[in-house]
Amino acid sequence: MQVLVTGGAGYVGSRVVTHLLSRGYRVRILDRLLFGADSVTALALNPNCSIFVGDVRQLKDNAAVMRGVDAVVHLAAVVGEAACNANRRFAWQTNRDAIPVIMELAAAAGIQRFIFVSTCSNYGVTEPNSIVDENGTLNPLSDYAKAKVEAERIALDQETTIPVVTILRLGTICGLSHRMRFDLLINEMGRDTVCDREIHIYAPAAWRPYLHIADAAGAIDCVLAAKPALVNQRVFNVVGENHQKTSLLEMARHLRPNIKVIVTDQSPDLRDYRVSGEYFRRTLNFNPTHGIEDAFREVAAAVVNGLFPDPYWPGYSAVPIGGFPKD
Repeated sequence: MQVLVTGGAGYVGSRVVTHLLSRGYRVRILDRLLFGADSVTALALNPNCSIFVGDVRQLKDNAAVMRGVDAVVHLAAVVGEAACNANRRFAWQTNRDAIPVIMELAAAAGIQRFIFVSTCSNYGVTEPNSIVDENGTLNPLSDYAKAKVEAERIALDQETTIPVVTILRLGTICGLSHRMRFDLLINEMGRDTVCDREIHIYAPAAWRPYLHIADAAGAIDCVLAAKPALVNQRVFNVVGENHQKTSLLEMARHLRPNIKVIVTDQSPDLRDYRVSGEYFRRTLNFNPTHGIEDAFREVAAAVVNGLFPDPYWPGYSAVPIGGFPKD
C-alpha cells in the first residue's frame, strides 16, 4: 500500500512514517518543514519513502503528490492552543479550511482510504466521575479543538468518492519522537524531573486521556489494515490511560523524591475529561502496548544520556522559531 502522510515530518508524523515503513508500506511525506527536515532527512535514502515539501493549504499546487496513492493519513495541523494563538488565521486555514480541498483532490486521484487524525480535546470538560465515549457531547474550549470539531464534520459530510473515511481522536501524546516536543505534559515532566527543575501544574486534580506515540502509530496502521466495513464513516477514540495530573507526579517523585511542585494559575487550561477507548479496542482488537510511565522514563533517560544538548531549546515546541508564516 502506498500511503501519503501529511505532516509526516512532525512530532507524531515522523513516528508514524517510520512505523509504516517498518511494516512494509510505501510512504510519501508532505510537509512544509516549518521545523526543519532533521526528523526525515535519513528517510530520503529509503527507496520506499519519498518527501514532498509543500503546504496543505495550497495542495492544488502539489496535486501530483496524490498520484498512485492508496491512502491518506492527514496529520498536518497547527497543534495546541499556544500554537493556534500564535497565528489564528494560519491555524484555521490549516486545521479546517484545507480539509475539503484535500479530500476533493484525494477523491479525484482515486484514493481509497482517508484517515483524519483529530483529538480528544474536542470533549473539553465532561461531567465529574464520567468517562465519555464517541457519542459524548463535544465541548471544544480552544481554537485548536473548535477547528478539529468542524474539520471532523466536514470530513464525514464531504460528498466525495473516497470509499473509506475514518476519524481518530487521539489522547494527549507522549514519548520520544524524531521531531521532539517538550511542551506536552508527560514529556515536560520527564525533562524537568531529571534536570532538577520545579514542576509547574495547573489544576492538578484535572483528568486527561494519554496515548504513547508508538501506540498512536500502531493505531493508524491498524486502521489502514482493517476491513473497510469496520472503519468507514467511523469515529474512534484512541486512548492508552486516563490520569489525574496528581497521579503523574508520583512518577517524578519516584525518580526525585524531593522534587518541588508548584501549583500555578498561569497559562490556565480548563480541560478536564476522561475518555473511553473501548470502542476502538473492541472493533479492531487494538490494545496499546506502551504505558504512560514508559513515555516518562524514555524521555527522562534520553535527557540524562545527553540526546538533547539543550532540552530547553525553544524549538522543542509546537510553535516554530520565528513564528508561523504570515502568508
